[in-house]
Amino acid sequence: MSRFGWCHPAFAPVMGTMVAMLCHVAGLVGALLKSVGATTVPAAAELVVTLIIAVFLTTVLRIARVVPDIRRESAATARAVTSVQAVHPGDDTLVARRLKLFREAAEAGNDAEAVLGARSALDESEMANKHHLDHALIWALPVFGFIGTALTMAAMVTAFGDALDRQGDAAALMAALKQHVLPELASAFGVTLIALFLSVLAFGAMALAERAERANVAAADELFLLHLARLPAKRTAPALNGLAQELAQSRGRTEELIKGLDALRTAVETLAESGGRPQRYTLVREQ
Repeated sequence: MSRFGWCHPAFAPVMGTMVAMLCHVAGLVGALLKSVGATTVPAAAELVVTLIIAVFLTTVLRIARVVPDIRRESAATARAVTSVQAVHPGDDTLVARRLKLFREAAEAGNDAEAVLGARSALDESEMANKHHLDHALIWALPVFGFIGTALTMAAMVTAFGDALDRQGDAAALMAALKQHVLPELASAFGVTLIALFLSVLAFGAMALAERAERANVAAADELFLLHLARLPAKRTAPALNGLAQELAQSRGRTEELIKGLDALRTAVETLAESGGRPQRYTLVREQ
């Protein structure tokens, strides 16, 4: 597939806008409004519904881009469950990244469990950041619906005021209500209804995609937790063994030095005591 294919970031908004415009030109937007109870199709309502359809299609296409990645991650995890040797550490998958970190931590003598936990937290954060714009688009759908409702009701009030200015009797008032208020009111609420319905569909697709991605992260974590549980007890690294031997030798030399200092202190005390007693000296050796 070309790098400018459907996984390109510009593909979803361009395709969504084009399809929405085609629906507008073909009259499908007006038919959609009439299907939800609108008796007329005001220009403002039709334009807003076209915008809502474009945003909805953009969101759905952006969500659909992660489906191949979800399938690829699921397949990689399934292969790793069968045999972890089948996973290549250089692949850009959840299990491959964990396998690489697992081996590096084991070779360096680090805590592999802490390293894998940090990798899992980073994957969760990356997943949330990846769908941040999608959540914003889903949130914008009902907002656009309310904007369309407000625009349609504003046009309704303007048309109703113009009708009253031309004729002021009660019959004209009833005719203006039937002609300008009730049909426009149905169209206004039809815009909101369409926006809310499409936002529910987009939110459902988003929830399914995020659920599948979190399931892949959990499956990868569970796989390597099983490998951690099967590891033998941690052994002391060679460098730590050498350090322990050096410490033992140093402790022995320290004990010898302490014994020597104790002997020296005893000799000094004995010499001091002997120097304090008077001594008798004679010139002739006693027989």
